Formats: sequence, C-alpha cells, structure tokens
Amino acid sequence: QHTRVLTQNRVVRSETQVARGSTTVTMAASVVPAMATRSAAAASTSSRGRPAVPLERRGASRNKRTQLCQPHLQLQDGEVVTGRKGVRCFAMRRQVTSTIGAIEWDDQVGGHGGSDHPATLLAAVGVFDLEENDRYTDTETEQRRQKTGVVHRMITEAPDALAVCHVASKHYQSFDVAATTRAVAWLAKFSSTGATSLDDNPRGFAHLVSSSAEEEESLSAIAGDAVSRLRTLVTRHAGDFSSRDLIVLLAGFAQLGWDLVPELASRIRSSVERGLLSELAPQELVCAAWALGRAAATNGNFLSKKALGSLESCVVGLIAGGQLEASQVVQVAWGVGQIAGRRASRREHEWYAAMASHGHGALRNLRPREQATLALALTRLGLCSDRSLGLALLSAFEHQLRTYDLVSMNTMLKCFHLMRVKVSGDLLQRCEVRCLQCMSKCTTSAISDFVYRCVKMRHDVSVHTRVYVENTVNSKINELGPKDMALLMWSFAKLGHRPKKTFLKRLEQRFEVLEVKPQSLSLLIWAYAKLRLPVNRRFAEAHYYMVWRDLGAMNMQCLANILFAYGRLGLDIPKDLFSELMGHFRANLGECNSQNIANIMVSCARLGRRPDAEVLSLVDRSCAAKMAKFSSQGMSNILWSFVKLDHQPSDEFLESFQRHFGDSVRRASPQNVANVVWSFAQIRHAPRDHVMRSIFAKVEASLDTFSEQDVATLLWGCGKLKYRIPQQLSRKLQGFCLRRQRHFSLHDVSLSLWGLTQQREEIRPEVLQAMFERSMKHLDASFHAEAFVHVVWSLSVRSASGLNRGAVLAERYEAELLDSVDTLSGYDASKLLCSLSFLGCNSPDVCRALVAIVEARIRSYDVQQLQSILNAVEALDADVLGDVGSFEFNGKLAAAIAARYAEEEASRSA
Repeated sequence: QHTRVLTQNRVVRSETQVARGSTTVTMAASVVPAMATRSAAAASTSSRGRPAVPLERRGASRNKRTQLCQPHLQLQDGEVVTGRKGVRCFAMRRQVTSTIGAIEWDDQVGGHGGSDHPATLLAAVGVFDLEENDRYTDTETEQRRQKTGVVHRMITEAPDALAVCHVASKHYQSFDVAATTRAVAWLAKFSSTGATSLDDNPRGFAHLVSSSAEEEESLSAIAGDAVSRLRTLVTRHAGDFSSRDLIVLLAGFAQLGWDLVPELASRIRSSVERGLLSELAPQELVCAAWALGRAAATNGNFLSKKALGSLESCVVGLIAGGQLEASQVVQVAWGVGQIAGRRASRREHEWYAAMASHGHGALRNLRPREQATLALALTRLGLCSDRSLGLALLSAFEHQLRTYDLVSMNTMLKCFHLMRVKVSGDLLQRCEVRCLQCMSKCTTSAISDFVYRCVKMRHDVSVHTRVYVENTVNSKINELGPKDMALLMWSFAKLGHRPKKTFLKRLEQRFEVLEVKPQSLSLLIWAYAKLRLPVNRRFAEAHYYMVWRDLGAMNMQCLANILFAYGRLGLDIPKDLFSELMGHFRANLGECNSQNIANIMVSCARLGRRPDAEVLSLVDRSCAAKMAKFSSQGMSNILWSFVKLDHQPSDEFLESFQRHFGDSVRRASPQNVANVVWSFAQIRHAPRDHVMRSIFAKVEASLDTFSEQDVATLLWGCGKLKYRIPQQLSRKLQGFCLRRQRHFSLHDVSLSLWGLTQQREEIRPEVLQAMFERSMKHLDASFHAEAFVHVVWSLSVRSASGLNRGAVLAERYEAELLDSVDTLSGYDASKLLCSLSFLGCNSPDVCRALVAIVEARIRSYDVQQLQSILNAVEALDADVLGDVGSFEFNGKLAAAIAARYAEEEASRSA
C-alpha cells in the first residue's frame, strides 16, 4: 500500500522534495555559506531528473503535501506528528529523534530551562546533503545497481522519517553501505526540519490529530525495529565505510541522539588518529567537531589524547586562518570542550592567538546562546586567563543583554566568575532587571541559579528582586528540584534574606517528597542555621532520615556542614544517628582536612554529644600530626572543643599546638585568642612563655577589636593560670573596662573583676567603682546568685580601705540571696561564706544557710578549701553564728581535713 501511494504521488513528492531542499539550504546557509550554492543547484532539478516545479505552483504542492506526506512535527508536549494518513506517531521522538539536534547542556550551566527552546546547533545540516550526490561509482556492477536502486529511491523519496523507518524495517536485507549511510542521513535531516535557525521554535507547530492506542503501538514498533536494524547494519558495514560515510554517520548519530555502536566508535577513533581530520573540508571539520562533542556527551569520551590533540590542532588552524565564521567557531569550540571534559587544553596560547587573529569584535554578532556556548566551551578547556578575550565576551554580553534569556545569562555570569572578569555593579543591576522581565516564563531552576550566580559574584541583590524571586518560586514550588532548593536557600542565607513563613512551609512540604543528595542536604540545613530559622519536628525528622539513608555517599565537608547546622540550631538529634555519623567520621578521618575536623568537633561540643573515647583519641593523634595545616581558628576550635567534651589533650597535642599557635597568633581573631587562654585555664596547663608573650603582643596591638566578653575571658584565664600580665597591658585593659563598662554583662563584670584582682597591678578606684555600679544595675534588673558570689568575692579581695562595696551588695540583696541560696554549688557557697566573713557583713540567716550547704557537701572540698572555710568560721562573731554549733561544725571540718591528708599520704605511698 505504501508503494502504491509513492507511485501515485510521484509528482507531488518531487515538488515537495524541491521544497524540502530549499528549506535545507536556508537552514544550512546560516552555518555553512559555502554549501548554499551546491544545495541551490541541486534544488533546480528533482531527484528523478525532472525539471523543478515553477515557483507559482509550489504553494499548491505544499497544500497537497499537508494532506498526504507532511513531515513529523515536534509538539510542545514532546510528541511527534506525521500528516501521512492523519496518523500521530508518539514513538518518533522517543525512538528516532530523541534529541532533535539540541545541544546537551552541561548540568552546571544549561540544566536550567530558561526558554521554551534549547540551543540548537545545526552544524551537520549541510553535511547530510553531501551524501545525496555521487553515491555510485562506475565500478559498481549493473546487477548491484538494480538490486539496491529501489531501496535508494525509496529512502530518497520518503516523505517523512516514518517512511524511512518503514523502509529500514522491511527492506533491511537489501541495504548496502550506501543505503545504510543514506537512511541515517535522511533520518537526521528529518529530525532537523523543525527549525531553520537558532532563533526559531524547534518544537514545530500545533497539535494536529490524534490516533488510537493500537496505531501508536504499531508505529512505535516500526520505529524501534528500524533503529535496531540500522544500528545492526552500521555494525556489519563498519569496516567498509568511506571517510565521507564516517562523517555523515557520526553527524547523523549525533543529530539523532543515538549511542555510537562500538565498531563505529573504534573505526572513527582509528581514522582520526591516522589523520582523517586533516583531509576534511572546513564544513566537514566543523561537523566532525560538533558531532564528536555530541558523542562524547552521550557516550563519554572515546578519543585518545593523540586524537584530541589532532582535532585541536586542526580546529585552531582553521580559526587562525580565518576560514570559519563566528558561529562555526562556537560549534567547534563547543565540540572540543565536550570531548576534553574538565581537562585543560595544552594549546592554551595557540587558542588565544587564534581567537585574537579571528577578531574579538566578531563576538558581538553572535546570538546570546552562541555567546554563552562559546564562553562555556572556553572555560571547559581551561582558557580562563586571557583578559582581552574575557573583556571581549563581557562587552558582547553587555551589548546584547536585552535579548538574553535567563539560562544564557546565568551561563555567562558563571563563566565571568571562572575567568575572573569583574562585572560592574551597574551591569549586574541591569541583569537583575532582565531577570525580572524573564522570570514569569522561566523555570524555578533558572531563577535559583541566577540568585546563586549573583551571590558568587558578591553582588548584593536588591530587596525588591529577592522578594519577587521568593514570590515567583512560591507560585511554582511544585517545579522546584532538590539542588535548586538548596542553592536558593543558601543564596538567601548569604544575602541575609529571611523568607516568609508561608514560603518555608511549602518548601518543607516539597522537601519531604524529593530525593535529596547529601550536598543539597548540607546546604539546605546550613542555610536554616545561618538565618536562625525555626525548624519544625516533621522537617527535622525528614532531614534525619535522608542523612541516614545517604550517609555512605556523604563526604566530610557535607558531614561537617550538617553537624554545624544541627549544633547551631540546637536540634536534639537521635542518639543512633549521632553514632552512625561518628562511625562514618571515624572511617573517613584520613580524608578530612583540618577545617572539617575542627568544624565536626566544635559541632559535637555545641550539640553536647560526646564521641566515644576511640574517636577522640584518633582525632587527638591526627591533629597533633597535621597541626601545621590548621589555621589559628581551627587550632583554637579544636582545643576549645576538647575542653567542652571533657577530653584531656595528650602531651603530643599540646606540644604541637603551642609550637604552631605561637607562630600564627597574629592571624587569630580576638575570640580565638580568648578561647585559647580559657581552654588552657580549664585544663590547668600553663602554656609556654613564648606563647603567652605572642598572645599579649596580639592583644596590645589590636585591643580595640576585642569585645567585652573576649577581654573578660582573657582576664579570667590569666588569673586562673596565675600568669602576670605586663604592667603596660594591664593598664590598657583597665582603661578598656572603664571606657566600655556600659556594654559589660553581669558575667563579664564578675570575670573581669576577679581577673584584675589576681594581678599585682592595683585596680584604679574609678575602674572599681564603674564595675561596681554596673553590677548593681544588672542585679537590680535580674538577680543571679552565682554572678553575685563572683562579684562579692572579687570586691572582698580589694577592700583594704575605702568603701566596703562587698558589704553594700550583701546588705542590698540579702532577701534575693536567701531565696536562691539553695541553687549555689558547694564551691560557690564556700566562696561566699569566706567573702562575707572577711568583709564582716555575714547575717545569721545567710550564715545558717551557707553552713548547711557546706556541711552537706563537705566531702567535695580539698584541703585548701576546707582550711579557708575553717578560718572563716572561726573569725565569725557568736551572734552571727546563732544556733549554729560552731564547735561541732569546726570538728567536722577538722576531721575532713585529717581525712584528706590521710588520702594524700596513702596515694603517695602507693
């Protein structure tokens, strides 16, 4: 039946063949001007030798064609339609034209569909016309001509891709080398007829007719069988293809999105290594580079380094010789970039020279997607150091910014960042305006990527744009993917933008149904921690589950970020999950860098979860061995976390720490310096003199950058270590306390006063009075028993003359102290008892309560503390003791002192 239709409509097919030929010339002319003459000449005569249809009759022929042999049209929903007998073929796009000539954009650049059509480079359109002419030689026998002539004629006169598939499926046994090449070429030509230029819509026209399920299944079977037959034929004839056949097949497979059969890939690789590329015409070389790039994106790179070098050499030579137009330069650069992958080109300077000789000014004539493709290709080749080329791309980008789609704009911004080309704030603001214009028609992926690119370039996105982005993404939240969700929230966190509750609620609901990878999990929860966003229980549990599920694929950076976020958010993670995380950390400790180790240990300290002794011991040894690689902040955090986790650092660790921290303290922050002194005081380890001298020099040089808490911690730590602060620095510290006393918290006042009392330098009266007044303001606002004890203790040490400030505080806050005295620890109760006894202001009620606490916890004191308590009780007046049996209490204290001495003696004997 199909043969009868072809016979009855031969004239119509001839006319439509002419029409198709003219269309092909139009498409190819934008890429290969040299092919236009040959295609136009071929269009003057039909495939059977008849004169071409006059121009005035072509319209009528096209009308007939729409009823009988209309080519496949790609619809908006991804289907392919044929007008032959009004049948729609659902399988054609899936089985035959899976990519329809679209470039497979790299995931990091073009994975975000910002426009309705992909960037299509029809580099191979003109090459397919080469196959049509002069296929037979005089050496072929007449018998061969007769046997294959019918097949060739049926392929050549096929009205659409389905007809070619029908021929390949039914008559594959009569296919020779030429027929196989021609069938692949014709299918590739039909796949490219949906667009005539880069700016046309390659999706085709409107939806025409529907078909039944039986017809769809039948057409799908025909297409699938044809593809299988053609691939088998290519494998069978792989050794017989000519050089031109190889180029046509390579381009056809690339245009159709088929995987190269191993035999064809091997033949192409060997041919390229033997110098095939040097024999090609410029248009054929452009096609070969483009097709090899497509094949590399689909099958992986199958070319050797030698073959890649040969391809690069030929391409650079053509560019330098001015034999390629700007659009062809884009195609070959993209192809070479896809083949090279992430490997930097070894011909960097040759590329720069070739691009310069070709002329940077021609970049302005490229369309936006061509500019973006070229920039992407250059970065993939590692060509990022030529400033003149980068500025030329920037100038071309600025010139055509109004016509850019969001995907191409994101690609250019990424490439500028890699090329280290500074984009002005004014231009980035114009990019924001362009983004707002395109946003309603763009996917959430492209929108998220734009905000991410702006943040990477350190551009402060305007509040208006942030809000518009948030609202637009919220309206399309069901399109948001896991990676884009994480990048958007990460960008918001960097910008300090807190999304609204409704947005967060819908985002968390979307998060629960997605398959999120470890890196996205870490970025998302890090953003929550950075912005201090509330985390509901359901979202936290979903995050715990995904972390546990993908723990094996998680690297140490992700683990560190996740633990940091958990700690900062104060989440109560399950114990079994924490054990799994620590097990993964222990197994991969050798892969951790210094920052990862420091962040993980600090996170454990903030979570209040102590790893097992084995993990802490391994971290201790690892840090001691690689301490030189730690920053000053990393060293400070490690020591601080060991103290918080109740781990006594080894001697090797402390030795290595002091050796390296003293040299890097000038780069440490004030908080790092204060934390180091505090940590040494907590573990009661006196650091070496050169370490403390370096710390004091750092403090004196940058005291104004220290916070009140940092100074208070430093003074307390030095007092605890009994380390004398230089006299000049001590005076500066007192002056700091006097100037900044309004900003001191009650805890800072108590630590600072205690630290100053431990130094030999006398506290200036104005400093002491200012701190005393500040403590009363805090206690009036909110009484805190422990801080009250510290302040009174500090004032009792320096109350030899003048106003008895400690007694004033004791009398002022006696009622509050009695209400909260039961909350005091044994150590604080003994300090307060001794302080009030020394100040001579102990009341009977307070004395009775403190003696009861001391008596209940008498076994927790050492000999020195017990002796101080005994001396304080003996100094009290009888009316102050009241009904407290001083003789009996003193006997208990004496017995406890004797017991401690006995324990110490037994310990020494042992």
